[in-house]
Amino acid sequence: MQETPANPWYKEPWPFILVSITGLGVVAGSTLAVIGFSNPPEIVSGQFGSLAKFVTEDSSRIDQARALGLSGRLALEGDNIMLRLSALDVDSLPPQLMVQFQHPASSAGDSVAMLTHAGNGEYRGRYAEPPHARAHVSVTDLSQSWALAGRLDAGASIAVEARRQ
Repeated sequence: MQETPANPWYKEPWPFILVSITGLGVVAGSTLAVIGFSNPPEIVSGQFGSLAKFVTEDSSRIDQARALGLSGRLALEGDNIMLRLSALDVDSLPPQLMVQFQHPASSAGDSVAMLTHAGNGEYRGRYAEPPHARAHVSVTDLSQSWALAGRLDAGASIAVEARRQ
């Protein structure tokens, strides 16, 4: 019986196939690690607390706004912001309010504006850059004890009320 001489290992395809499979795993894992570290997750703003697998919003600020009878209408004119706020006790309204415009997709588009009381439940202020046409709007006092919410829908005037965003 005649034996065929065995080829050396480097002339066989199987070692290279096995090494290439593990090499592809290393390349894919490294690529995913680079993508993951270069794109950190967005920071969620607002008062949120996780409960098991669910995320629930802390509604104490909304309940406080309802107790005070707060509601309002926010208008954007150029780079000016005007808020007409109504309450059960208009004299107890704070001297300044904070308005947050939250971009619907990216926190890079978020902005904050300060409004000053102009009398009779009216607040005025300016923003540095225009908010996104569909931004979520949150109006709070500076101590953030209450909150009103609304959403821009490409309109110049929106209602802000004590509701979840």
